[in-house]
Amino acid sequence: MAGELEGIGILPVKMYDKQGQVLRVETTINDPRDMKSFRAKESDPQGAKSWQRLRKGVSDLHRRAEISEQSNQRYLESLAATEISTPLQEVVGKVCAPTQFQGRRVRALQPLGEGDAALLSAVARGEFAINGFRNRDVTALLYGEATLDLKEAKRRAARTTRLLRLLRAHHLIRKIPKTHRYQLTDSGRLTIHAVIAAQRTNVQQLAQLVA
Repeated sequence: MAGELEGIGILPVKMYDKQGQVLRVETTINDPRDMKSFRAKESDPQGAKSWQRLRKGVSDLHRRAEISEQSNQRYLESLAATEISTPLQEVVGKVCAPTQFQGRRVRALQPLGEGDAALLSAVARGEFAINGFRNRDVTALLYGEATLDLKEAKRRAARTTRLLRLLRAHHLIRKIPKTHRYQLTDSGRLTIHAVIAAQRTNVQQLAQLVA
């Protein structure tokens, strides 16, 4: 049996179940434009190294392997998060209370409320498993990609910035250093997948658990 987690043309992740005995996860990098390799510039091979765009040829094969391995690991961690037997209240309870961020009070999350639920689902999408997500990625998922006037586009981006700050305050996401991208933290991955699982559980299933 094979399952596939499609990204945005960058990181399709496939999972194979070999005769119910061996689970294999595979990442294929189709479009490396948003990925980086720590190397010298092609025009100056002996120069100082810095983060450069990942090349399509075999030159950055080692970096492709590293990125794919990280992607596979994050996907498996996401699967493992669904198997933890910790009570939902213990996992999610902390984000349902106000907290502090950079000296300011930050509101509690409402994981089952329409707005916050959509936000959590957006940042947990499979295509963000390894290379993270940007403000514009989340904005497009929350509001759509319809053409807007500049003022409205800025308003939406600013609101997404506040929402990402909210998730950072609750330690659900972290900023990737020297980039404009974010990734789920380990606790964020566990918390958000627990919330998504709860959203998809019907009342009858819940009743059976407490019977």
